[in-house]
Amino acid sequence: MDTTRPSGRPSVPDELRDLITQLGTENPRWGFRRVHGELRRLGHKVSPANVRRMLRTVGLGPAPRRQSARGESTAFLKAHAHGLLATDFFHVDTVGLQRPYALFVMEVRTRTVHILGVTAHATAAWATQQARQLIWQLATAHPTALT
Repeated sequence: MDTTRPSGRPSVPDELRDLITQLGTENPRWGFRRVHGELRRLGHKVSPANVRRMLRTVGLGPAPRRQSARGESTAFLKAHAHGLLATDFFHVDTVGLQRPYALFVMEVRTRTVHILGVTAHATAAWATQQARQLIWQLATAHPTALT
């Protein structure tokens, strides 16, 4: 048996490893399949599994996890917090088998919660009127906040 040649698949050249790392780093939204496709278009022969393994070796995980969306949403919230309101309903089941619904709004910037109203029959018209009243109150309390 010839012992001068190593067994198994040939190793990937260093230049190709560098190219895989460069493509993965410069294109954070590309997954290993996209990087593999670009390498094939350039004429390089490497398996998708090798591309994935090399990207993981240099610390580049799956594409959606590489670039944190949390940072983008945090930046958006910080930039627009002065005008954002979060709203929702909650209900409470009473001992008398009643179910009152409460509509509340939270100002994102100050985390102030406003209970807009409580009703046994929540309708779109009722919720719209409650929202109008809140906007009117906020506009008179902070005239420049809603412009």
